[in-house]
Amino acid sequence: MRKIWLPQLLLLAVCLLPAEVSRGGTTALHPPVPPTEKVQEVLLQMSRSAQGHLVGYIPETRRYYISNYNRTVVEERWLVAIQNAFYQDTHELFKFYGRKYLADWKALMSKGARESYWGASFLCNRTFNYFGIRRAGKEWVCSSFAFCYTFDVDTYRPEGYVQFANFESSLWMFIHTIYSRHYLARLPDRGHKVSRAVEYERRHGIHYWENARQEASFAYDLPGQTYTADQLIYTWSGHAINNYCEDCDRITDMEWVRKIDLAESRSRR
Repeated sequence: MRKIWLPQLLLLAVCLLPAEVSRGGTTALHPPVPPTEKVQEVLLQMSRSAQGHLVGYIPETRRYYISNYNRTVVEERWLVAIQNAFYQDTHELFKFYGRKYLADWKALMSKGARESYWGASFLCNRTFNYFGIRRAGKEWVCSSFAFCYTFDVDTYRPEGYVQFANFESSLWMFIHTIYSRHYLARLPDRGHKVSRAVEYERRHGIHYWENARQEASFAYDLPGQTYTADQLIYTWSGHAINNYCEDCDRITDMEWVRKIDLAESRSRR
């Protein structure tokens, strides 16, 4: 029987690894998992401080939240700490999904930060809905992905906010929201680079890359250049109809992208 030496076995093992591993981990099949709940840690500390009256607790999810988002009310040191914590908790997932769906990850993070007050709002900590996604007009959220339950912050004015299992599922559905047809039509290529993947996922209820080995339709990553922050913000802000945020505009949306720049800069110190 022919002997196979250890170096040969190692080489064979590398050759048999999935593409995303054998290329040195540059393309991950599974998204990274945030290692900690930094925002919750900051809110717990804040609840024990002189500003504890601004922090509420949600028994259903056992999570803390800020009940008053007024910048003049929340001390600067706590606001910066929450911003830094949100960045630490989520930046790896934003980068991962940004790469997978050719979307500028800072644009994605800026919208999540703005809609959820840096992960400290009541809504995101009650429903894990970090982007203010409503069920109305998005039947695919339930029929394709089984996120069927909704929540009303104001019981006298039903809003139908979708309830999610975790932050990642909320981010995934936000990408589907901004890659709906009327948003894609506003991109320079009308969403040609991502539209097939979006349709595939809504048909099968899974990420397009999960069956990349079995189906020749998709690779682990979509080819093409990433849509820039300017291009994405144009699709969801400043339009008379299908405007993602009623109180937002392109100027303030870009200001939130710059806030992400600052949070990233602080994380490197």
